[in-house]
Amino acid sequence: MDALWTFILNERFWLAGNTTWKDFARLEKDENIKLTNPNDLIYVYPLAGIIYVIRVLFERYVAKPIGRSLGIQDRVGRNTTKDMKTTATTVSNRSKPININQTYQQEQVVSNDSGSSVSTVRYSRITRLAKFSESCWRFTFYLSAFIYGVVILLNKSWTWDTRHCWLNYPNQPLTADIFWYYMIELAFYWSLLFSQFIDVKRKDFWQMFLHHIATIMLLSFSYIANYVRVGSLVLVIHDCADYWLEGAKMAIYTRSKQISDALFMIFAIVWFITRICYYPYKILYTTLFEGVSILESCPAAYYVFNGLLSLLYVLHYFWFYLICRIAITALKSGQVKDERSDSEDSDGDDKNK
Repeated sequence: MDALWTFILNERFWLAGNTTWKDFARLEKDENIKLTNPNDLIYVYPLAGIIYVIRVLFERYVAKPIGRSLGIQDRVGRNTTKDMKTTATTVSNRSKPININQTYQQEQVVSNDSGSSVSTVRYSRITRLAKFSESCWRFTFYLSAFIYGVVILLNKSWTWDTRHCWLNYPNQPLTADIFWYYMIELAFYWSLLFSQFIDVKRKDFWQMFLHHIATIMLLSFSYIANYVRVGSLVLVIHDCADYWLEGAKMAIYTRSKQISDALFMIFAIVWFITRICYYPYKILYTTLFEGVSILESCPAAYYVFNGLLSLLYVLHYFWFYLICRIAITALKSGQVKDERSDSEDSDGDDKNK
């Protein structure tokens, strides 16, 4: 086991220059400097469970009452589809009656000797109120995380000069505010990774799943190697656009067209500025060029770190393409329609929202 752990934490792979894990321990012991420790990541898993419990309680006791007060009904839509495999007559009287108040998905298959037909009656789990509650939770978290990130980064030198992300490495103290910023964000993405399978299904389900995986790997790697300075910038850039989108979706579910249009427009502008322009100009530039010029390159820093950051940038462009499609559709129809939202499992009333 020790040999495997030594292989996983190979210093020549993870750390830049002649830095070793002993240097981290020496700085903490002799100079009383708190640095990142890979063992800290074990706290992320129970924290992810706590965040999920908070989410469930928030949606039930905060978001849903707010949604009901705004006139959102907590009812289940029904979608019925029929697939006639042959010209045979459907024998509907052979099946048991279906309670229309059921909130689970049910399939009814009937057949006879002369042929068969399949009649599928699907009862969606996802109501408009449930979708509002999910967006309300994400809006609250993203906005809170963004405000917290801005507050703690305003007085950090690397926020204004990205070269300070690498200067004096590894002698870069890990402050309590950055530590909790990392732990909470990493735990949140772990909770999203698992809850994605029970949340509202989107058309970009697997792209979002890949995004969560890349984000978790990026945060974990940057914490292990003490690249939290540039990692904190990545976090605040991502949080500053997301709450605008969730706010726009909440407005859609309350059928507030003007508000949803305005929030979506702000979201699109913020997305373009932060993720399409600022992200490569500042983040990718400092990791690809400034970091290499200041530190002796190591495989993890250059290839893994930049590979994950580049993957995120590719996903940024994919979602920006969808944003442009939504904007074009809105200009033509006068209605915002989320191209990635609400798959076939959504409530019937909102399948076009």
